[in-house]
Amino acid sequence: MSEPERAAPPTAYRWLVLLACSLGVFGNYYVFDALYPVTPLLQRAFAITGEQIGLLDTSYNAAALLTLIAGGVLIDRIGVATAAVLFGALGAAGGVLIAVLPAAFPGAPWAGLMVGRFLLGIGAELFIVAATTVVGRWFRGREISFALAVQILVARAGSWAADESPHLARGLFTSWQPPLLLAAGAGLSWAGFAVLYAWLEVRAARRWAVARPAATDKLALGDLLRFDVGYWWVVGLCVAFYATVFPFRTFANLFLVEARGVTPERAGQLKAILPLLSMIGMPLFGLLADRLGRRALLMVVGAALLVPPFLLMASTTLPLELSMGMLGIAFALVPAVLWPAVTYLVPDARLGSAYALMTFCQQIGWAAVSWGAGALKDAAGASAANPAGWRPVLWLFAGLASAGLLFAGLLWRRERGPAGHGLEAVAPGQV
Repeated sequence: MSEPERAAPPTAYRWLVLLACSLGVFGNYYVFDALYPVTPLLQRAFAITGEQIGLLDTSYNAAALLTLIAGGVLIDRIGVATAAVLFGALGAAGGVLIAVLPAAFPGAPWAGLMVGRFLLGIGAELFIVAATTVVGRWFRGREISFALAVQILVARAGSWAADESPHLARGLFTSWQPPLLLAAGAGLSWAGFAVLYAWLEVRAARRWAVARPAATDKLALGDLLRFDVGYWWVVGLCVAFYATVFPFRTFANLFLVEARGVTPERAGQLKAILPLLSMIGMPLFGLLADRLGRRALLMVVGAALLVPPFLLMASTTLPLELSMGMLGIAFALVPAVLWPAVTYLVPDARLGSAYALMTFCQQIGWAAVSWGAGALKDAAGASAANPAGWRPVLWLFAGLASAGLLFAGLLWRRERGPAGHGLEAVAPGQV
């Protein structure tokens, strides 16, 4: 006698699963970004150089690159629930090591930070993959875009809270360790919410019909060579954009304190404008693209907004809120249309390969520029005593942003011609 067909999970239960998973991602993002407001304190305590600060991101990126090679297969083999707990625990352990190893080994504090960031990179990137898979399993049709937007909003809230931590937890910023211990606590909550999500997942599997993840899309090198040139323009924009925004966020607190003379608390508030505008803007810009089309043009607009702020900060005394506001709008607009654009440019069967390759290239660019910007800062002697030494770093970011604008322009030109894929239309195929 066959088993009776089981009902779908209740709507409230599905959103509870999303909330538990998203709160885990909040902790993930907080732990990642919490290091940056502490960099001025680390420099004073341990004489860590700008190049070493940049290499902390490179350590994270190296872990992420290893994740892209094996992580998806591992998640499919052990299951999403188990993967979320495992990688949440690894990420939380990385946050703890970041907070305690510099004090445990004062002779090599930077090495301790590197170890913690590497472990964080393994846990964080794989947890994000698992969290994205959760949305795909639990939401369908029109709900999926909104569900992804909710998850991104909660994630960006973690970045915002980390940026605002010198203000929200000002009493902890008397030395380098207390803010990092707070971040370690956020990491433990991340692991806790991962366990809660896993419990909800296992409980649901016993009572309701829950979709299983699709088979892993393996990376086929021969297929990559046949991707349309428009895809490669998107990859170029992705690399240039994130290799500009993420390394700038790495050095923003230090730059604002040393070059513009603001307090650490004020630096955190200014930097927090980026994730705040991203939280608000990404769902709105995604809705705008769905209603109006013009996705390639929107990428051009977003890429164009990324160039002037670095030139303004390098050569003028205009209010910093202007530059941060432009960066925040770009940080919302470009990602809102860039990642969905890939679905127009490659076959469905190769989406996994396309995203894996694009993210791989993104991580390489981010790692290289984080190291390069730190080395350039040291070579130019940038410091509170020599604020002009920051100008070459800002020019580097402006140059990369200009390269992103070039790639966006090439994509827009192609999409307006006979070889377009419908990025400018309201719906796919309406070229």
